[in-house]
Amino acid sequence: MLKKLRKYPIISVVLVVAVLGGVASASVGRGAILSVSGLASGETVSASKTAVATSRAGFNEENPVPSNFDTNKYITKGGPIPASSAWEPTGNFRFICEFSHIAFNDPVVFPGQPGAAHLHMFFGNKTVDAFSTYTSLRTTGDSTCQGGPINRSAYWAPAAINTSGKVVVPDYAAVYYKGTFGGTPAIESIPHLPAGLRMIAGYDMANPSTATDFAWYCENGGAKTQTIPNCPAGVRVGVVVAFPACWNGRDLDSADHRSHMAYQTYGNNGKAVCPASHSVHLPEFTIGFWFTHDGNAKNWYLSSDRMAGMTHANGTTFHSDWLGAWDPAVLQRWVDSCINGLLNCKGGELGDGTSLSGSVDYTGPRILDIPANQ
Repeated sequence: MLKKLRKYPIISVVLVVAVLGGVASASVGRGAILSVSGLASGETVSASKTAVATSRAGFNEENPVPSNFDTNKYITKGGPIPASSAWEPTGNFRFICEFSHIAFNDPVVFPGQPGAAHLHMFFGNKTVDAFSTYTSLRTTGDSTCQGGPINRSAYWAPAAINTSGKVVVPDYAAVYYKGTFGGTPAIESIPHLPAGLRMIAGYDMANPSTATDFAWYCENGGAKTQTIPNCPAGVRVGVVVAFPACWNGRDLDSADHRSHMAYQTYGNNGKAVCPASHSVHLPEFTIGFWFTHDGNAKNWYLSSDRMAGMTHANGTTFHSDWLGAWDPAVLQRWVDSCINGLLNCKGGELGDGTSLSGSVDYTGPRILDIPANQ
């Protein structure tokens, strides 16, 4: 049975050229350490040994790590100011990332435990492994996203496996940060993403009956489904997941890597707001992964669909992890200009006449063998 999607729409980016279980308690205070108890077996909270400080926005975050290179080398100047989207009102910031690597790692769910996860495909920072932290990402590695190492964030999802038992590499990942709810004053006051924040969105194996907040569909339109659809050959198949945008303002992670965040709720007037328990409205975030195929994509499955002792319908366990590692100044720049400034920034535009340099054009192999998990 297909799970019910939340009633708000999932916004996708479909063309590169166009838009470019356990219960735990966790608390963070100024200068304190994230403390966790009651974790499920094998799980830890990967921020548990990282000091935090109160940010400029008045909430807790890890100490922001500035870039150890000249960011101007990765920014293009002399472009136009993006069009206003104040009439909607929305603030938008979009860019593209290409594939980096595959590995049986998950630095959020299984930090410090190489090989403990199902197979994931990684985008963004090229050095991501089981030991990655905010600090390690900020200080090492190039990135497969526009702007290169300016955005050393890590984005990952379960690998897609074709009928030959091979990994299918996506053509690209479309990343979309935005402010769309609460009205103009709320969008104008959205703060930056706190340093050290991490989260998971999509299918939750610990709570499979909850809304999944993702959808598969064909690039040329059609119904959004929870299973991989039967798209015609030559038409990309994609999956888009919406991350929660409401934060409790305290915890950079939680035992399930979800409950420190929440989705917006809708009142009787139909307007979306963050719940009182998670009142900090961060930039909303969706990511879409788009694949070329031979007309047989409906018979693919995800690495998380076939795990020991369980089999799920193809594509139904899709989820994605995110560990942010933006250059702090550039992060604030696009939040100020594109999100708070209610602009329609696309293709890496930063909203001030500059943009993230570089284009994304993956030229590596499209089909990969599943690596040995050692």
